[in-house]
Amino acid sequence: MQKKIKIVHLVGGNVNSGASKGAFFLNKLLNNHPRIISKILSEENIYKTKLNFKKLRFYYERLPRLLYPNRTGSSFSSATTGVNVLNNEYFLDADIIHLHWINHAFFNISDLRKINKPIVWTIRDMWTFTGGCHYTLNCNKFIKSCNSCPQLKSNMSYDLSTFNQNRKIRYLKNKNISFVTQSDWMTENAKKSKILKNEKIQTFYPSFDYKNFYYDYDKELKKRFNSKNNKKIILFGAQNLKAEYKGFKYFLKALKYLDKDKFKVIFFGNLLDNYELKKIGIEFINLGYLNNTSFLRKLYSISDVFVISSIQDGSPKTIIESLLCETPIVYFKKTSIDDFCKSKKIGGYGAYYCDSRDLANGIKWVSNKKDIKEITKKTKKLILKKFNQKDLTEKYVKLYEKIIK
Repeated sequence: MQKKIKIVHLVGGNVNSGASKGAFFLNKLLNNHPRIISKILSEENIYKTKLNFKKLRFYYERLPRLLYPNRTGSSFSSATTGVNVLNNEYFLDADIIHLHWINHAFFNISDLRKINKPIVWTIRDMWTFTGGCHYTLNCNKFIKSCNSCPQLKSNMSYDLSTFNQNRKIRYLKNKNISFVTQSDWMTENAKKSKILKNEKIQTFYPSFDYKNFYYDYDKELKKRFNSKNNKKIILFGAQNLKAEYKGFKYFLKALKYLDKDKFKVIFFGNLLDNYELKKIGIEFINLGYLNNTSFLRKLYSISDVFVISSIQDGSPKTIIESLLCETPIVYFKKTSIDDFCKSKKIGGYGAYYCDSRDLANGIKWVSNKKDIKEITKKTKKLILKKFNQKDLTEKYVKLYEKIIK
């Protein structure tokens, strides 16, 4: 009998985030494989109290950013501190260390030099190959040299982004790391970067929770959300709707081009300020953060269109969930969504990049398209084939086996 390969996944951040859910789901798939023993080290089983975590994160991780008081609200991490995972029993017992999203003071990048085991790193946003931003927002300095960082509002030729970029290059050098992305878009950007340009990077399309996401039309729920009229329901949701890379401002502008008497918007996720929406004058419901899979499935199923206005995104799971529930999507072209969607043929409507008027055109096109269900059913078949759980598991197992040999 072959010896089982022991994997430990390092996962930072909120366990309800898309990145964490993806890592936990992969861990579940791997544990169903006869050749793998898979375990997770996350904030849940590393930090003893939330208070300790908050202190660590505030005093060490956030401290360098205080030097840039005019910085934007975009996510920016330095990974200059972290907890000691090197002596953890899961870590010590593992054959391979699998990194995922490792920020929020979870992992100090300098600890890479102390790891003498092979590493797999699944890149879940752009942070791995930038000077600290999680999404570049179309800044291309990560290709050559990060400096005068626009997200830090810095005008210095050597700043925190330069320091972080140089640090990553130093600690990644000569390490046995296999890099994996979840989209062709992410792979293309990683290969252009100064940090990873000489590394081997593979694309493994992610898999999703097919058992819990399928067409589940609930007549009573539809009536509850649309009792007084027959408006088309636009669904828009993410964990953090106001994160700049989610392109919320483009969506808000798109709503201005719609007939307010024909559409209603339902939001889920963290949308703290309704003021701008009230100014636009469109009817909307803000459901806040949802953690009920059954309700979310029904919500997708009763909606006429799901809009994702992200200008950059690794591999957003909400669009897959929507399409599995047979609800078409409207999105921006030139993003990772192009990996499997083709405007007006597969998935829904691809709007011109950052063009709010065309985003509105897409909403109207999808809402009026009589055979739109045929498009979503065809897309669903494609998703089940391309984002296959068995294929994803086998790809990782083959990678682990190759590393071990």
